[in-house]
Amino acid sequence: MPKSTRQSGFSLIEILMVLVIIGFSVNLVTYTLSDDMEEELEREALRLHSVINMASEFAILNQIELGFHLDKKKLEFLVFDGEKWTTFDAEELYQAVEYSDEYKIELSTEDLAWAQDNMLEQANWRELMGSGDEESLLELKKLKIPQVLLLSSGEVSAFQLSLELEEQSEPVYFIEGEFMAPVNLRKEPEDS
Repeated sequence: MPKSTRQSGFSLIEILMVLVIIGFSVNLVTYTLSDDMEEELEREALRLHSVINMASEFAILNQIELGFHLDKKKLEFLVFDGEKWTTFDAEELYQAVEYSDEYKIELSTEDLAWAQDNMLEQANWRELMGSGDEESLLELKKLKIPQVLLLSSGEVSAFQLSLELEEQSEPVYFIEGEFMAPVNLRKEPEDS
């Protein structure tokens, strides 16, 4: 009986099919991870928007002056105690938030289409500190002063806070204060 010589291995079609399946799997995982990050960004934007509105309502109901300050990627709520601004940590909800490197967060208080003069720029901080000398100015720079005010009257200083993913240019969430509470939330590009 003659021996048949059959070659073992994979055909070109089988190899190509495996490569196509691997390609689809990689794309599926990439889209899933991207969607998860965008959903997390949306949740964080909604949370921040809600916390700012709740802080504004807290200021109105308790007749206190609040504000917030963004330094690098740390957002901190402040309260005015009658003499100076201090960290507002009476409620766990308003504790400082440090954003990870995945997020890009920026605060604008100038050159806004709806803004007039910023309330903070109208104050003469040297006069408020009681002296105009350089030592007082250095002391003033050490103090935390809010960039955005949430006043007991319901007024909010004009601001635009943007929140986006560091690795993607879209979507971008904007939280905007236009003089009166509540603040607004919008997304660019808008979902259709």
